[in-house]
This record gives sequence, structure tokens and C-alpha cells, in this order.
Amino acid sequence: MTTCPRSRRTGVLDQLAAEGVGLWLDDYHRGRLADGSLERLVADGLVGGVISRPAAVARAISDTTVYGDQLSRLSRAAASAEERVYALIAEDVRAACTALEPMFRATKGLHGWVSLGIAPRLAADAKAMADHSRRLAEMVDRPNVLIRIPAVVRGLAAAGDVLAHGVGVHVTSVYSVQRYAQAVDAYFRGLERATADGHAASAVTSLVSLDIGHLNAGVDALLEGSANPCAAALRGQAGVATARLVYRRYEESLGGSHWRSLVADGARPQRLLWTSENAPESPRAALDRVERLIAWMTLHALPQQALEALDLGEGFHGDTLSGEQAAACRVLDSYGWAGIVLDSLARDLEAAAIERERAAWDKLLTAVQAG
Repeated sequence: MTTCPRSRRTGVLDQLAAEGVGLWLDDYHRGRLADGSLERLVADGLVGGVISRPAAVARAISDTTVYGDQLSRLSRAAASAEERVYALIAEDVRAACTALEPMFRATKGLHGWVSLGIAPRLAADAKAMADHSRRLAEMVDRPNVLIRIPAVVRGLAAAGDVLAHGVGVHVTSVYSVQRYAQAVDAYFRGLERATADGHAASAVTSLVSLDIGHLNAGVDALLEGSANPCAAALRGQAGVATARLVYRRYEESLGGSHWRSLVADGARPQRLLWTSENAPESPRAALDRVERLIAWMTLHALPQQALEALDLGEGFHGDTLSGEQAAACRVLDSYGWAGIVLDSLARDLEAAAIERERAAWDKLLTAVQAG
């Protein structure tokens, strides 16, 4: 009896699974349901989670007719443009949650999550972010939904409040180890409050995104103006160096007494997701990012084209983050010698991320009003 050869893509997926790495779809919109592509990606084992972004939805409204019926209904409703946007993305996310629910159930909540965001105008108001997040989770009404909240100071306060109510949170736009450590603390405090209020710790989930694309771009732009002779050799290294130190901080957070007390109640680790938020990224660049950032229990968010191009890769060869903190520190120290203040840059990148999200949200508001 002969057997069919395994595809190169299947081999790549097996390699990633062996390293504990999961893949998410980063440009989800309703068209992915209408054309069957989300179902296919899930069935092929390529996708274990989904991110709904305003920019992708706005493009789909402009380029397809999949939102036509709901837009017509919403145009007749006595609701604000923002309320109509929430209704639109909530329906998208409910459908994605349903498509991923078998995986969610089979893996006991390890995979099968769907992430959606709140209006970015709320980023300066922790209470408003928390209130809108809980409201949006109630609108979706699915166990495998995560509400996306930016990792600014007020955002982390809001994240803790949302987690305390038993709602999962996806903290986004992290650009430094310090901000990541604060996101971990927010998760731990939120878990403590949730369990004290009667929520099962195992049902409260969080993940944190490190925005590799914009971190690299921000540092490289500053290197272009540097007179340091080593500047050219430092280009493109900021994201990996920061990810290595973030992953080390992740490992440390799971080795402390604070986490041991939480895991005794059934808590799950707060997972790390590597992404390039709202940035155009070629399939080859996205796959290069995956190859450079492999570590146990981490995730990559990729556009559909990159997911479908996995069979173009040469394969992945083990953990690239663990045990590399000394080399990472040397790289980050070199940026200081080149005159780059990384903490200051991280704050600038956080502000820029909110502005990008605000611009994408405004385009979605305009598209919904026009519909």
C-alpha cells in the first residue's frame, strides 16, 4: 500500500506545533466567511484564532457586498454611527466565534479565540474603555471572545477592570519590556479580582501583542539619521531583541510565587502574540518574522496571504527566543550608544498606534454612514 506524501505546508505546521507556536488570522472580515476561506483555514489547521480590525472591515465594505443587507437595516435604525459600527463588528465576531467554537471546546480554551476592539477615542478614559469593553462582550455573547485594549496606562487599568468581570482581554501595541511587565501585572490583579468575585480563573483569558513591524520601523527610521558607524548593522534587529527580553520576562512571571498562587486556582498563562499591527506586510516578510520569533506557547498573527504561503517557507528550526537575553541586551545597549532612547520611542509608538487605530475607525464610521 502506498501513502500520499505529506505537503510541505503540513510539515511546517507540524514544526510550529512541536514548538508550541500557534497562528492567527490578522485581517478577518465577513468576506472570509462568505467565501469559505475562514472555514478552510480552520479545517487545514492554519488558524487557531482571529483578529477583527476596523481597517479590514472598512476595506471589505468598500470592495464587496457582504455587508449590504446589514448596512441597509442599520441605516434605518435610530442609532449613532458608532453604535452601528459596534453592531456590525459584533455580528462579524459572533460568526467567527461560532466557526472557532469546536476548536475552543476541544482545546479547553487554549485555541479558538476571536479578538475585536473598542472605539479608540476612549483611550484616555479608563472607565469608558472598561464599560464599552463589557458592553461589547455582552453584545457578542460568546465564551471565546477577547476585547482588544491598548497598552497605554489607562488602557491597562481598564484591562484589569474588564478581566475582573470575567471578560477576556487582548492587550495590544506593546513596544517595550517595561510596558509588557505592566500588562502582566494587570492580568494578575484582574485574575485575583475575578476569582474573588466568583469567576473561575480558568475561564479568564488574556494575551498581549508585541508590535514587531512598527517597532522595527520606528528604530530603523532613527538609525537613518545616526552618525554611529554601527547603525547600519543594527537595522531590523529591534523587534527580535525586544521580543527575546519580553519572552524572558514571560518566563520569569510564571516562575514566581504570585503566579503559583494563581495557577493553583486554575489560571492560564497570559500568552504572547507577535504581530505587525495595521501595517502592510508581504507574505515573505511575515514568514521571516515567524522564523525569527519561535518560542513555546507563543502566537503569530498573519494576514491570509501569508498563512496560505506557509508552504513556500523552508521550514522552521526550533526555539529562537529562549536563552538569548544576553545577545538581546547587547543589541538594545547598542541603540543607546547610537543615541536612541528606546523608552521615549516606545511612548511615541504607543501614541502613533492609537492614531492609526483612530484613523482606521474613522474610515469604518464613514463607510457605515455611507452604507
